[in-house]
Amino acid sequence: MTLRTTCVGSWPIPFGLRPELKRYYAGEIDDRAADDLLAKAARISMDEMFACGVDQIMGGEVWGPDFVHHVPPRLSGLETIQPRDTSKGYEGIGRYRIVGDVSAPHGTGHALGYRREQRVEPRLNKAAVPRPLTMTLGMERAPRLEEQIPNYVAIVREEVRDMINAGASEIQLDAPSEATALVNGTATATELIENLVAPFDDTPGVLRTIHFCLGDISRRAGTEVQNLSSLLPLLQILDGHVDRVHLECTHRGQWHDRRLLSEIPDSIEIIAGIADVKEKPQSVQTLSERIGSLLEVIEEKRLLLSTSCGCGRVPHDEAIRLLRNLVKAAHGE
Repeated sequence: MTLRTTCVGSWPIPFGLRPELKRYYAGEIDDRAADDLLAKAARISMDEMFACGVDQIMGGEVWGPDFVHHVPPRLSGLETIQPRDTSKGYEGIGRYRIVGDVSAPHGTGHALGYRREQRVEPRLNKAAVPRPLTMTLGMERAPRLEEQIPNYVAIVREEVRDMINAGASEIQLDAPSEATALVNGTATATELIENLVAPFDDTPGVLRTIHFCLGDISRRAGTEVQNLSSLLPLLQILDGHVDRVHLECTHRGQWHDRRLLSEIPDSIEIIAGIADVKEKPQSVQTLSERIGSLLEVIEEKRLLLSTSCGCGRVPHDEAIRLLRNLVKAAHGE
C-alpha cells in the first residue's frame, strides 16, 4: 500500500540565505531587487522537499516571514497603528485601521511568489493564499471591517486567478481564522460558507483545497478548543464547493474525533495532517499507526497525508526528518 503525500505550505528558510532574506522581510530590499535571492531560496526549498520523497511539493513560501504578515503593508486603504513584529507569531502581525476602500494595487505577494517558484520549478502545480477572513488579521474590526469584506474577497479572487494563469492546477485557501472561529463559537458554518468559497468562483478544472488549521505560526496552539466536531457542520456543506480539505488530525481532541471524518461528503478528499509540526519529529512507526487508524474510517482512495501545517517555523533538520518519516510511513516502510 502506498498513500499519496502532499505539502501544505511553508518550508524552513535556507540557512545560508537567512541574513539577506531577513533584510527583504524588513523592507530593506524591494521585490525586483530580491528576485534572484528569492528564486534561489525557492530552488533550495523545493529540492529539499523532492529529496524527502513527497509526491506533491509546494514552493516553500520563502517570499515572506510567514503566509500573512507581509500582506497589510501591501494593501491600500489602511493606516498602521502598530508595526508588525514577525518574531511574535499572529500576535506580532501588527495593528491596522481601515481608512478607505481596501485594495491590493500590486497584489498580496502570493501570486508573485508562485510565479517565481513555478519559473524555477515547472513541476510545481499547487499554490496557496490566505482566505479573506484570515487576511484581515490585525485589522480593527470596528467600524469598517465588515463593509470591506467584499474587497478582501476580490483581492483573494484576483490572486487565485493570477496563480491559475501562471500554471497552478490546485489552489489551497488557508483558513485558520475560520477554523478557530468555529471551534471558539464566534461564527457559524452558514455565516462563513459564502465568503469562504467565493474565491473559487469561475475556476473550472482546478483542484480546490481548503487548509483548516487551529495552530499558530509560532508553533503554539491557536485555541484551547481543539476538535473536529466544531468543524463538521462547515465540512458537510462544502460538498460541490471544494475538492479537498486539509485537517490537522494531531491535537488530542481532533484525534479523538477522527471517526467524524467518515461524515465528510464522499466527493471531498481528505488531506490528513498526521505529522505534527508542533512536536519533535514522530517516528515512522508512530505515523504508520496513525495511518492504520485513519484507514478504519476513510477509504484509501480519498486519503492523502501531510504535515499538520507548514514547516516554516520548524528547525530545519527536524522538518526534513519529519517529512521523510511521513513518506516512509505512507509507503508502508
